Amino acid sequence: MTVAERSSFGGYYDIREDLKLNTMDIVVGVLLGVIEAAIEIVGALGFLERTIWAGGAAGFAFYAFYNGTTWILFYAGAYLRKRSSVILLGAFVTHLVRWFFGDPDGPVLLFYGLFPAIFGMVVFSLMQWHGGRVLFAVSTAVTAAMNQFAAFIGQGGFQLAEGPAWGLFSVLIGFLGGLIWGVVAWYLGKALERAGVPSVDQPPSWGATAKSAMA
Repeated sequence: MTVAERSSFGGYYDIREDLKLNTMDIVVGVLLGVIEAAIEIVGALGFLERTIWAGGAAGFAFYAFYNGTTWILFYAGAYLRKRSSVILLGAFVTHLVRWFFGDPDGPVLLFYGLFPAIFGMVVFSLMQWHGGRVLFAVSTAVTAAMNQFAAFIGQGGFQLAEGPAWGLFSVLIGFLGGLIWGVVAWYLGKALERAGVPSVDQPPSWGATAKSAMA
């Protein structure tokens, strides 16, 4: 399979275009990342997460469900700019700012942000930007599930969740919650687009002849 694949919309999917960022992509990604960081800092998310984790299996299940909400702005940015790399940029900025402002997880925050973001981007690549709301639901679900795995990796295993069975169950909850938050992100992206936030009509990775499937 070559890098450029023939799409069902008459263009070629080129993953290299999905990984590029122009000036406006960077502006949108950084801005949304800073906004998300401000929300998480004001809400003392790092300290709140540790408190929730102390609740054992129930705490991790609750964390799994809501962790997908922290990805909504990044996926809304991907909708606006039609490049999945905006997700990675937004996550990097958010966790860098949180680290700078003294979050208790420190530099491991970058792992918590970038590890799940990469998996979300893989979904965009595999689905070649087709699917609209379904695409955003599935990609956010995968991201939320891997966000949960990242938490277990960072904490050294499943012991805080009272064992692998409950830990994996919380990953499933994260995935199911992410299906909801992905659709929310899609609608938020549309709302921001209508409000005048700079956006593009179709993914640059489709090529000039492709028709939009994002409506």
